[in-house]
Amino acid sequence: MDLDGKVAIVTGSSRGLGKAVAKTFARSGAKVTIAARTEEPHPRIEGTIRQTAQEIQDEGGIALPIRCNVASDDDIENMIKNTLDEFGRIDILVHPAAAISRGGLEETDLKRWDILMGLNLRGLAALTKAVLPSMKEAGEGHIINVSPQISETFGGPYGLSKQAATLLALSMAEEFKEYRIAVNTIWPADSKLRTEGMVAMKMAPRDGHDPQRFADAISTIVSRDTKAYTGNSVTDIEVLNEEGITDLSKYDLPPLIYENA
Repeated sequence: MDLDGKVAIVTGSSRGLGKAVAKTFARSGAKVTIAARTEEPHPRIEGTIRQTAQEIQDEGGIALPIRCNVASDDDIENMIKNTLDEFGRIDILVHPAAAISRGGLEETDLKRWDILMGLNLRGLAALTKAVLPSMKEAGEGHIINVSPQISETFGGPYGLSKQAATLLALSMAEEFKEYRIAVNTIWPADSKLRTEGMVAMKMAPRDGHDPQRFADAISTIVSRDTKAYTGNSVTDIEVLNEEGITDLSKYDLPPLIYENA
């Protein structure tokens, strides 16, 4: 994939899936805005926006770390302004950043509800409205939201916020067709992608997979024609399989053994 000259914004890219996507884009020649909230190291979870940017720069890529809380309109405005000032355009938006909450409505207080809807649903709307002018000027663009296919089994307020984001993305795909701006959603096909957060919370599976699998699938979507490939809600493995990639063993990680387990 050749992204030379392209500019991408990746939210939640201080660690996890977002970091894998940002680094993959940079290796393909894109200039990448590293947009996330974490500026200082967390005592338990590795990763900051500056660390991701430094890793990209160490590999010869170009990255701009910007602190951004996607639930804040001021933060988004600042992030967009700095990206345009630095790079002059925006071609790709990938939104993996999310608030996560387990349990049903009874267990979720309304403040948490507002956080879930603000980041997972309204955040997508705010980000899209912010990047739209630059993409329209360029005559095309890619918007990819990390949210699942619609399912009755993916419930609770968290599930509602993510599936509502999928519905929003699919409606935007139809709305922005005339601008050649593709909008798609993607979700991990299983729960075995091993991220820093999952390891820190001791939620990562013993036999996990490299987040690079997810990043490669997103890169594949970005390489597709914006006019022909839009309005899809897919999993990472579906996308790779469509490219004829069925042997996914290269993404297998060594067994994980927790200390003091």
